[in-house]
Amino acid sequence: MPTRLPPLATLQAFEAAVRHQSYTRAAKELALTHGAISHHIAMLEERLGLRLFVRDRNRMVPTDHGRILVIKVRQALGLLERGFARAGQNEHVSLTLSVLSSLASRWLVPRMASFVEQYPDIDLCIDVRAGLADLMAGEADAAIRYGTGGWPDVQQVRLMGDELLPVCAPHYRGGALPKTLDELAGCTLLRNPWVPWEPWLHAAGADIREPKRGPVFTDSAVLLDAAAHGLGVALARRVFAEGDLQSGRLVRLFDIFAPDPSSYFFVWRTDHPQIDAIDSLREWLVEQVGRGASALRA
Repeated sequence: MPTRLPPLATLQAFEAAVRHQSYTRAAKELALTHGAISHHIAMLEERLGLRLFVRDRNRMVPTDHGRILVIKVRQALGLLERGFARAGQNEHVSLTLSVLSSLASRWLVPRMASFVEQYPDIDLCIDVRAGLADLMAGEADAAIRYGTGGWPDVQQVRLMGDELLPVCAPHYRGGALPKTLDELAGCTLLRNPWVPWEPWLHAAGADIREPKRGPVFTDSAVLLDAAAHGLGVALARRVFAEGDLQSGRLVRLFDIFAPDPSSYFFVWRTDHPQIDAIDSLREWLVEQVGRGASALRA
């Protein structure tokens, strides 16, 4: 006789407990009691003859056996969810994509008409936030993250890198734009704490120190708006400045750029019930990056 599978409710309780590292939060998500979650876990541990959790202060941390098992459980639950989703076959699928504000407004939104036209059955919700959305907790279905990669518990693919370059309004200083590094030193260098000037100044061999005075903008899109209004020279990420450079709202100063050490990544859960829609979104993003690669260098 084949070994009988654990009840579906037990597997759901186990997956939620691993994700939250808390029986209490898992119980709240599943509308159960703390005792019910504890009972499900105890039954599963007894069936397997393995310890799946250890207590660490206020957390229930999965053991190595628990971390290995939850991968298989998530794959199985995801398969069931996808199967039932196809059986019901709703007309529309909703996906929430977490993305930084500047990337959303300057790069993603100008391209979204193409996505809407190509995938009319996917309703995309753009969730703009400064911090990282917790995909395992369901705060978003996927995300575009900026960094060096290596985030745990999620699948990730690098979309594109970036480069830093100084830009300003064509009418800055009455149109008398700086043509040398010495002239740049006499300009107002707009500041963004997340994008220091030092990498570009070093690449240019400029004898200019990181500015300590002057306007500060913590959002890259607002920084570019400030430059477009003639407040000074901004050090821009090319991905964000692309549209403004093409329209002439901003102009590039000097033929010197510094590579950005970070990149943009698309991240998602491989066990997500709407993995087909997520795959479509990922393929579309990769296609958009490919189309824009030549324009970024123009």
